[in-house]
Amino acid sequence: MKEVSFTGGSRIGWVNASWPLATLTARTQELKLSTLGTYTFTDQEVVSFELYGSIPILSSGIRINHNRLDYPEKVVFWCMGNREAVLDDIRSVGFRPQGKAVDRPSGVAFRWSVALLVIVVWNVLLLGDNQFHLASRPGLPGPLTVLALVSVFAVSSALPYSAGLQRAVLRPGRSINEITPYLRLLQLVTGLVSLGMVISLFATWST
Repeated sequence: MKEVSFTGGSRIGWVNASWPLATLTARTQELKLSTLGTYTFTDQEVVSFELYGSIPILSSGIRINHNRLDYPEKVVFWCMGNREAVLDDIRSVGFRPQGKAVDRPSGVAFRWSVALLVIVVWNVLLLGDNQFHLASRPGLPGPLTVLALVSVFAVSSALPYSAGLQRAVLRPGRSINEITPYLRLLQLVTGLVSLGMVISLFATWST
């Protein structure tokens, strides 16, 4: 089956991935964007293509207007070259948007009560370290700070696979795929920062 593929960047929701962290692949009846997760569309799920952004290299992309309610509404592929040439190549393999626009649910996919609870617990842990740990060991991360980061990493990693967690976090009728890019970003940031803090603590304790 004939296909074309392109390397670039992406924007899923408000999460950006720069070049070369995204690959757009097109076949006759399938369009796939591999980036912070994999987003696959049939020709019936793509409503149209839209030129997005106007700054060459920095902000020059193709927005995929789609009707999949389980994906974030904004899906953009950042191009390094001529956007019209990319669209011509996609058409050359026979892919044509055939989808119809649909009404999307309003608001965010997660429950605000859960978000507020996470913020409260996060701040309690950080304030606990400021109160009891940093006074005796200034400049070093405390155990409660590490616990906060590891907890966020663990929950964001488990959420895509736990139906129970999804019921607790998501609003009725919403999909985990709508927030997957944000979860991956949380995993990356909290994972790297937690690792750095743990290494720093072990290095200090061993001296």
